[in-house]
Amino acid sequence: MQWILGKIVTPHAVIAGGAVGMDGEKISYVGPAATAPRDPKDPCLDAGRNWVTPGLIDVHCHGAGGRDVLEADPAALHVISRTLAFHGVTSYLATTVVRKQQGGTRHLEVAAKIAAAGPQDCARILGIHIEGPYVNVKRKGMIRPDRIWSPDADDLKRLLTAAAGQLKMITMAPELPGAISLLPVMRDFGAVASMGHTDATFAQARAGFSAGIGHVTHLFNAMREFHHRAPGALGAVLSDSNVTAQLIMDGVHVHPSALSWTVRALRPESIVLITDALPSAGLPDGQYQYDGRPYTSKGGVATAPDGTLFGTTLTLDRMVANAMQFCGVDFPAAIRMATLNPARALKMTDRLGELAPGRWADLVIWNQDCKVESTFVAGKLIK
Repeated sequence: MQWILGKIVTPHAVIAGGAVGMDGEKISYVGPAATAPRDPKDPCLDAGRNWVTPGLIDVHCHGAGGRDVLEADPAALHVISRTLAFHGVTSYLATTVVRKQQGGTRHLEVAAKIAAAGPQDCARILGIHIEGPYVNVKRKGMIRPDRIWSPDADDLKRLLTAAAGQLKMITMAPELPGAISLLPVMRDFGAVASMGHTDATFAQARAGFSAGIGHVTHLFNAMREFHHRAPGALGAVLSDSNVTAQLIMDGVHVHPSALSWTVRALRPESIVLITDALPSAGLPDGQYQYDGRPYTSKGGVATAPDGTLFGTTLTLDRMVANAMQFCGVDFPAAIRMATLNPARALKMTDRLGELAPGRWADLVIWNQDCKVESTFVAGKLIK
């Protein structure tokens, strides 16, 4: 057994003078250090007054460290995973688009194989998130038009087969003909349906929620705008307390004031912080490419030559800090948005998302300024 002492963050309380006991790859104890069943011979890291939290979970990350999921290269995925781990991310969904041409799903097969193998001294890949292809071309955002096509059950089964049981999330537009009929197939394969890149009306979005969509991809971005007489998809999200919604907490994709009132309206329990990170995440500002398209990375924001927002180049620890700055939430609430909430969206709270006995030993030590000091994945120190 190995131990970490510090200020332990759980969904219910902060345990000052707490302890986390790790038995191999799982947590065996969380509670006061004074009553922990510690053997004096057990290895122990005393973090003092520093925070100890669950590992961060990014359900929307295309790349980092100069590499991306589309490369279909195990080495690229390892670079992404190592880069994320150095910023407190212990697990993530390898997010990508798909191509129709021959070999267009090779990257799914590669990511699926690595996800199934488990973590190798880096952040674990929980599975795959496909952004599309069943999205509305009117709201394509950074997705190339040839990466978008009509919902089709046989095509979906092809993608699910290529992902070998590791397809965990699919972003889709519920208003497209045939989209709703795909939901039972997704559910049977364990894939979460997320509404995004959508031009859905209020009624169409509500119909999608009633049919089983329970999550929303980057709220506000690439969806029909809100109007007081036609509230659209955004209005449907704000009126449904059972839906979890991703937010890009960079202050550019969504204005800081809009971020603040959205968190108040939906409550911190419904917000999932994401990065929508591109290959340049963790790298200096400059010119880069994603899926054959150039973009400029500057100040954490990625933009196409025509000014279209591509995504971010920030990491999830920055989004946690921004949640405190923009929305006025405290550190434990911001941590929940990047740990327990994404785990709940993925229906994986039995394994991750909080520090509790039986959960994976994925955790992060933060200094008193809320900056990442150390990252543990499966009980092993990564940073």
